[in-house]
Parts: sequence; structure tokens; C-alpha cells
Amino acid sequence: MGMKQLGAVAAAVCASAAIAGAPAQAAKRPSKPPPEQGDFTDHLDAYDTSRWFKADGWKNGPPFDNGWLADHIGFADGLMSIRLDDTPVLGEPYASGNYQSVGFHGYGCYEASFKPVAQPGVVSSFFTFAGPYDNGGNGKHNEIDFEFLGTDMWSVQVNFWTNDDAYASSNEYIVPLWFDASEALHRYAFKWMSTGIEWYVDGVLVYQAVDGQPKATPKATDSLQKIMMNVWPVDATASGWAGTFEYPGHAMNGVYDWVRFTRGEDCAIGGPPEPPEPPPPGDPASMHVQDIALGLNAQATQVIAKVLMIDGAGRPVPGATVDAAWSGVVTGGDTRRTTDSAGTATFYSSRTRTPGEVRFCVTGSSGGGKTYDAAANIEGCDLITK
Repeated sequence: MGMKQLGAVAAAVCASAAIAGAPAQAAKRPSKPPPEQGDFTDHLDAYDTSRWFKADGWKNGPPFDNGWLADHIGFADGLMSIRLDDTPVLGEPYASGNYQSVGFHGYGCYEASFKPVAQPGVVSSFFTFAGPYDNGGNGKHNEIDFEFLGTDMWSVQVNFWTNDDAYASSNEYIVPLWFDASEALHRYAFKWMSTGIEWYVDGVLVYQAVDGQPKATPKATDSLQKIMMNVWPVDATASGWAGTFEYPGHAMNGVYDWVRFTRGEDCAIGGPPEPPEPPPPGDPASMHVQDIALGLNAQATQVIAKVLMIDGAGRPVPGATVDAAWSGVVTGGDTRRTTDSAGTATFYSSRTRTPGEVRFCVTGSSGGGKTYDAAANIEGCDLITK
């Protein structure tokens, strides 16, 4: 496929990606640009709701062949996994996860260690984005990418878009690698500057785009950008770009080890961060909420909430009673459920076709042979838009 053809398909793909950060609704410009976020390192060993949120309960449409569900992003053994499987959602045959920053970032070094999915038709990504829904300032499409196309794990596509709502620019470039990316975690990074962009793999500069030679690169003065990671299958409209997707009969997981952002044009791409300090030993006699995952039924008329209870030693707690409350456009539904053998209590809201936000909060817990420690909760509430 020639570059013009590739660019046309990539444009269609990114056009759909532009709504990855919000459910379908009218775009609204903020009254002022968002604040620029500072340095951070996240080891992705737990869901940090102060920095990230999970896309949940919506879909992008073609060329994406999936819907987004929060429970398809998980944390275990110091790693984050984004699962792609054949769970039907919102009329799509597959479900996957989209993880993105709450805040917006400007010039600096963006780094992640991850392992993509080796399956034709699957895209695994690490990128920054702003647009009419994830609006970093001017409301236009700005983006910087690492995208793995499942047809070839010995290469990675890099790309950028600058104030390009028409998706008319074609800036993608295929970078050959010296390893099979699906076999192990590797470091992928880009340095965003006012003068251009540099892409790195395992600390090695592999490609650069100089501002204005021949095209303008994104400017933080126009729009800050969110940090995003996702894994998704293409439909037939993008098979020429990423390969034809056929479900292999089992779930696939993109694996992410850590993400780091260093603010400023004078930043340096570094080595792996120091491992996090181990948490102090917890009390095995206590329990707390480790995760709340919200999803919608196939008709998008009912919210399903799954609450994971673990003890202070990190083990699931079966037989615990969990109390909860609903608010927003849904106020009725299950308010007390018991955790199963995996430590999960499943709640169902009442049904309604009214669109809007639904909030689910855990209000208490007891039983299971443990003492409930609300102060240790990783999450207390979660929100979904239906």
C-alpha cells in the first residue's frame, strides 16, 4: 500500500480516535485552557484515579470494531493489562480498554514500557491526544503516536497530527526494530518540543520530525494533550492498514509496565525508573475496596457494577457484605450484595433509557471474617455515562 493510501486509512482511524476520550455528545469548548501538568512516574501497579480514568460504556464506531469497558483494564503483579476479547458491547462484537490521563501535558519527554499484541488487525498504542472532546486548548485535533500494527512486530508506526480536524496531513512513518516487540517489554518514548518531535526505542533515537520541514508539528501553545494507551481491533475498513482481524478464540492482552512524563523541552529520555518502594505489610484481618468497575448492558439501559474486596495482605475476600448507593439518572437498584469466591460483589441498577451520568458509591461493608477499613479503599465511587 502506498503512503497516500496508508495516510487515508490512518486518517480515518485517527478521526475515530478523536472521540476516544468521551461518549458521543456535542463538543464543548472550555472557557479557558486546562492547566499544564507536571512530572510524574507511574508504575501502573494500581488504578490511580487522581491521574487516570478508564473509558467505559461507549464506542467509537468504524474503523474500531469494539466498545470500551472499564473492567478490561486490570492490574496485577506490578503490571497493567488491557484486555481485548469477544465480549459484545453496544452492538460491537468485541470489547477492550482505553486508559487516559485526567490532566493535559505540554512539551516534554513521554515514556512508557509496554508489550503490544501480536495479532493481525490489532492496534496497540501509546500516544498523546487533544481534540473537540479531549480539549487541551484550541479544540483542534493534535496528536503524537506510537502505534503497533499486529501484522508486524518487527516495526512500529510513529505519527503526528497538527491542528488537523480534516485529517488531511499524512505524517506516519514505519520504524524498523531490531527485535520482536511482542516477546518482551521495551521502552518507547518521544520528546515533544516547539522545534519538533524525536522518537526513541530503548533510548535510541529512531526518527525525528523537524517543525516546518516540511510540515508544522504540534504546539503546546495551541493545545496541551492527554496521555493515552489502548488496544483495539480494526474492522474491514482498516484491514489494509493494520491487517484483517480474526478472533483467535481467546483474550489478548497488551501489557504496560510504567509510564513517565518529564516536563520541559530540556528533558532527557532516561532508563527504566527505580522500582517502587514495597508497600508496608497490611493487616490480613482488615478489608477494603480494591476496584470498582462499571459497565452497561447490551441495551445501555442498565448499569452493572463490580466491586472487588481484598484484605490487607492483598487476597480476595469472599462472603463479605457490600453496601452501595446509586445517584444521577439512576437512583434505584441493588444496594446490598455479597462477594463471591473471587472477592467480587456484582450490583445491577434499575433500568432506564434516559441518557446521562450514573454514579455508584460503596457506603459500607461487613462480614467475611474481616474488619472494613474504608480509609484503605483504592476507590470509593465510580462514574459512567450512559
